[in-house]
Amino acid sequence: MQVAITTKRTSRFIDRWAWGAFSGFILIFVTLIMSPLWQRTLLDEKVTVQDDEPAKLKPIELKPHTLGAMRVDAEARINANEWVAFEIQLLDKAGKVIASGTKEAWRETGTWYEDGESGNWDEQDTLGGLDVRAKQDETLTIALAVLDYGTTEGKDLNQPVSFQVTVSNGIIDTGYLWLGIIFSCPLSLATMYAARKSGKRAIFEQINDSDPTGRAILGGEKRLVRVRVEVEADETAPPQFEVTLVINDSYGEQIYCESTVVNVKRKTKDGSFIKAVVKLDKFFVMSERGSYGFHVDVYPDAPVDRTKLIVRDGARTLLPTDVIYARKQ
Repeated sequence: MQVAITTKRTSRFIDRWAWGAFSGFILIFVTLIMSPLWQRTLLDEKVTVQDDEPAKLKPIELKPHTLGAMRVDAEARINANEWVAFEIQLLDKAGKVIASGTKEAWRETGTWYEDGESGNWDEQDTLGGLDVRAKQDETLTIALAVLDYGTTEGKDLNQPVSFQVTVSNGIIDTGYLWLGIIFSCPLSLATMYAARKSGKRAIFEQINDSDPTGRAILGGEKRLVRVRVEVEADETAPPQFEVTLVINDSYGEQIYCESTVVNVKRKTKDGSFIKAVVKLDKFFVMSERGSYGFHVDVYPDAPVDRTKLIVRDGARTLLPTDVIYARKQ
């Protein structure tokens, strides 16, 4: 059988699912990093609220955004061991309440004693907020109302409460973004790893020598065949090995033979030699599915301790790859 051998660099066998998962992770990561740049402060001022009359701030022009929402943050400025319940309201042009939220803010202090030591503690939760997204251009007014005010000892207080009010637009809830990163990162890494190991393992031969051989039914015009040779050698290994790969068809006739010079990587630990390693990958497309034999020779063979021949049928790649096409003439 006459077989024409050609080599072409192609993106045809790239694993799109792996890159899709990785792209999703990158998109979430970039959104998390860039989210502060999309925020814009619309209002930042201090307001004092009487317990019997809501305080209204100046109107805000709100426009719809593709990403993010408008957030109203109100932080109560109260003394130690006090609490205040307050309500945040959003009013439209007609004064109608379109959104509201309540918060019970508190601040407590005290002294702790333990094993002869002591110190002061100060804990508080004084920040209340409200998020809203506009579907169209709107003019909104923020109103704050004190619902109840007192001390942790049960005493009611009848005096104004100060709030620091901040209104920002383009706010993105980064909690969901962090959750997305937590799930998408291992998923993208797993799909990348799976792409490198993709395809059915048609041949796996491992011998304590330099010339493994295997045969399997594989190939086809739309299937990528990945041939991987792994060599382990002792400390006498030269800087380079010559790896010869031979492929025969179902009749035993040679259709491919090529020698490749591969650099040796030496692995050491604490200055001590562990092993010398050689790895070679080649990719093929056999135009006809059938029985093919694979044979490897490594030269020089004296330092070789172990050689693996791994052939995967239906493999995928992560990047454009040089593929050797074997077509029957």
